[in-house]
Order: sequence, then structure tokens, then C-alpha cells
Amino acid sequence: MALYRLEVQGIQRAQGRSAVAAAAYRAGAALYDQRLEMAFDYSARGGVEHTEIMAPEGAPAALLDRQGLWNAAELSDKRSDSRPAREILLALPHELDAEQRLALVRAFVAEHVVAHGMIADVALHGPDKAGDQRNHHAHILVTTREMTPEGFGRKVEAWTKPELVRHWREGWARVQNEHLQRALGRTAPQVTDKSLADQGIERDPTIHLGPSASGMERRGERSDRGDVNRAIHETAAERQSLEKDLGKTEDEVVGKAPKSARGAQALADEFAALHGDLLREHGRLSQAREAIVVSGAKSPRAVAAEVLQPARREQVLAKARLERVEGRVGSVRTRRNALARWVRNPARMIWAKHAELNAIAEAKAALRLASARLAARQAWLRSEPGQIYVAKNIAPAGLSAQDAYRQKRTLERRMKRIAKRAEAVENVRVKALIARELGHHTLEVPSKTGGTTQFVRAMDASTLSAIRQHTPDAQRRAYDRVKAQQRVRPRGPVPDL
Repeated sequence: MALYRLEVQGIQRAQGRSAVAAAAYRAGAALYDQRLEMAFDYSARGGVEHTEIMAPEGAPAALLDRQGLWNAAELSDKRSDSRPAREILLALPHELDAEQRLALVRAFVAEHVVAHGMIADVALHGPDKAGDQRNHHAHILVTTREMTPEGFGRKVEAWTKPELVRHWREGWARVQNEHLQRALGRTAPQVTDKSLADQGIERDPTIHLGPSASGMERRGERSDRGDVNRAIHETAAERQSLEKDLGKTEDEVVGKAPKSARGAQALADEFAALHGDLLREHGRLSQAREAIVVSGAKSPRAVAAEVLQPARREQVLAKARLERVEGRVGSVRTRRNALARWVRNPARMIWAKHAELNAIAEAKAALRLASARLAARQAWLRSEPGQIYVAKNIAPAGLSAQDAYRQKRTLERRMKRIAKRAEAVENVRVKALIARELGHHTLEVPSKTGGTTQFVRAMDASTLSAIRQHTPDAQRRAYDRVKAQQRVRPRGPVPDL
């Protein structure tokens, strides 16, 4: 079965990383980092099956060389916390051969990376000798600045948005499915970028083992991450087994219950009403989900800004006051020196000079005090009590956001279940109408069921039993009449008959 994986991470300078070093390791090459004045030689490593640079048309020749490309990316970023590159990690389907995997990666990179104006450094890796032999994967380093004839220009804001990652994830699923079907036919395994909850699957997702835990598991040693995944699999298997046994038991009880005859049209009307109730419930849950606001948790920087804001405002006001006082003093001096009565009265000149100096001294003292208060708050934030304060102010917002997120996911799962139930009810309604068109004006109905789900399953079996007494052509003609009369499922296929 093909597996889906697309992860995106930044090559961040603040974490002590280098785009040149990352490229050298992934390509199994020896590269020299001009900014760090260091050589990174990984030419002895194995497992690298293919490497290449993919760039938009018109890319400068200097950027088509791996060492020149990533040195230019590093040197174009001056900040200590810059991100000169991003990495896309792809799991490649082991069902394809080497040439097919390479064609798959090239198609994805050309359509979803290079077409946006990025340059991509592609490296395909094979499985480790001691690891899972299905673990074919690709590392794609992509640039973060626009390309110009001279080299790299400004950062592209759209490339930093979450929408781009969602675009990559959707595109990788689509391109991968197209190549799987092209190589293996219509029955090829398919992948999806949707989460389990979005697929309506009630199962906790497993966690990625990582290299350390994978190594322990291969050596027969239990890891904490492996234990978590084993517990998730065991719980899911137990839940499925219980649900299967419960459904089987309920169907047996319903099957043994006495039957009574009900009109096919009356049953169709009853299922139509039930379908409407389910749609209204789905709408109510959708409104409840939209009403939940997932407020983002405060960052440490935001909490620090709240602490420093009063002192910073005081400092800004003090600076503005000093500028006003100095400007007023300069203007008054100019006018005063032009008046003869001030020139002939030295005492008044001295008094005025002292007043000016006092006003300026007071404004400067206020600025020094405001700056000292700001410095004191900054020092307090760096201290242990300040760090504790920041942590306490982050936690409530973070917990609130997590709680809201959990509520939204719970509602989404319920909506998925209701949507599937509504689809099943609509299918049975259409089948009841088809049975009526085929001449079955009454249908057998169990006199007692354990609930709506069992009743829908029982009626599905009853309508199918009646419909299958007729030829496929008769079934098709009956369905066409129902579709024309009731306007049901105009774009959908014939229900499973």
C-alpha cells in the first residue's frame, strides 16, 4: 500500500544550520561555505541515488551549480535568524521503480516548486541497508528569495504563507496518484493528504519514529515511540473488532424479528424525512463549529511587549517632550536676541537663559528616568522571575487554544459521521423508489430494530432483495424513471444494486 508523507521544515540559521551544509549532506557532496569559511564533505556517504538542480528558465548560470547556489543564498541573507532555504521531504512509493520515482519527483517539483519561481536542489535517497526496504524518499531544498538576472533579490512573502504548504500537500497527493495509476493501472493504490478526521476515520494517528527509535526497533529493542504506536494499533484493532461483532449481533437479532409489510412510497417518504433531519443536524453542528474561535496562544515576544509597552510609551513621550522644549527654546532665543530691550538688560537675559537651561534639564532628566525604567523592565524579563511570568502568561492562552481546537475536531468528526449516515439514508430511499417502479409496492420491514442504523441496514437488504429479482436493464430503466420524477442524484451513479 502506498504511503503519504510530505514534511516541510526551514533551514534556520538561528538553529546553527547552514544551507550549504544541508545541501552537501543530502547530495553526498563536498561543498565549501564561504560565509562560515568551512568545508562540508559528505562525499563518502551512501544511499544517494540521484541529484540534480531544477530551476526556472533564465536562471543565472552561477545558480545552477550546487555550491554557487547555496553560497549565494547564504550571502544574500544578513540576519542572524534568517532562513536561506526550506526543505520538502517526500516519501516515494516503493511500488514504482527507480525511473518512475524520478519522473514522479520531477513532475511534482516542476509544477509546484519551479513554476512558482523557486530553484530546487533535488536528492533521491534509497533505503538503509538495515532499515525498511520500502523507505525510498526525496529531499528537496528550495530557495526563499526571488531570482533576478544578477542573483537573488527580495524575500517572497507568498512563499512563507501556510497556503503554500497546503498547496504542496494537495499537489503531492494528486501527482502521486496520477503516476501510480499510470504505472500500475486503475487498481493502483492511492494516497490522500487528508487527515484521519477529515476522512471520517475514528482512529488516533501514529507518530513518526525518527532515526533513533527506528534503529532501536530494527535491533529488536522497544522504544517509547514504538510502544505508543503499538498501543494505538492495538486499540484501533480492538475497537474495530468490537464494532464488527456488535453490528453482526444486531443484524442477526433484526433478521430473526417478525416482519410486516409497509408501502414502498411510505418508506421512501419516511427516509426522506430522516434525511432532512440529518442534514439539519449537520448544519447545526457546522454552525457550532464556526462559532468556536481558536485564539492563537501568546508568544513570549508578545508577552514581553505587553510588559515593556508602558515604559516604551513613557520613553517615546519623554523624547518628544525634549524635542519640543529644545525647539521652543531655540525659537524664543532667535526672537529675543532681535529685541533691543533684552540686549540692554543683562539680568533679564541671564534669567531667561537659566529658565531655558532648567526646562531642557528637566526634559532630559525625564528621558533618562524613562530609559532607566525601560532598561529595568528589560532586565527583569531576562531574570528568572520574569521568565516565570512569561511562561505563566503563555500557558492559559495555549491551553484555551488547544481546548477550542479539540472541540472543533470533535464536531468535525460528528459531522463526517452524520454525512455518511445521510448518504446511506438517501441511497435506501432511492432504492425503495426503484423497487416501487419495478412493481414492489410493499416491502418487508422488521417489526423491531435496535435503532436507526439497524433499521437503515435492514431496509437496505430488503430493497436490494426486491430489486435483484429483476434484470439489470429493468433496474436501469426503473432508476432512470425515478431520477426523472424525483430529481434524485442527478450527477451521481446508480446506487449499488
